[in-house]
Amino acid sequence: MHASRGAALAIALVLLAGLSALALASAAAAVTALALAGHQQGAAHALEAAEAGITHALQVARGHAGASSAGPIPHGVGAASLAHFETRTTEIESDGATPPGFSIGTPDAALRAQHYLIVSTGQATRNARVRFEQGFYVVVPYQ
Repeated sequence: MHASRGAALAIALVLLAGLSALALASAAAAVTALALAGHQQGAAHALEAAEAGITHALQVARGHAGASSAGPIPHGVGAASLAHFETRTTEIESDGATPPGFSIGTPDAALRAQHYLIVSTGQATRNARVRFEQGFYVVVPYQ
């Protein structure tokens, strides 16, 4: 009779250890899922910041369109509580969007296209970074 009491205690301890291991594994899985969700959220914020940088740089470029025939357009840095962006807009030296010898408009009012490139980098928590590049053309008087 005393042996069966000892066996019941041993079985109860084995079951308790198994349930503890299961609870520990579940807690570890929950912590991992939470960390992955945090990384995904940081990546989404960085993506949105990089997109906001492109939008901001295009708005700045619209205000400077045709103001100068060459050179960079002022860059911007945006800040938010969760993410920020940095943009750089530079003119790409090329013959433009048209083939050599071709102009847009009449000979006395010829126009040409300047090619610009925006590089926008969005950064957020957990070292999340996204980089976008966007090109655009500005039509200006031919000089």
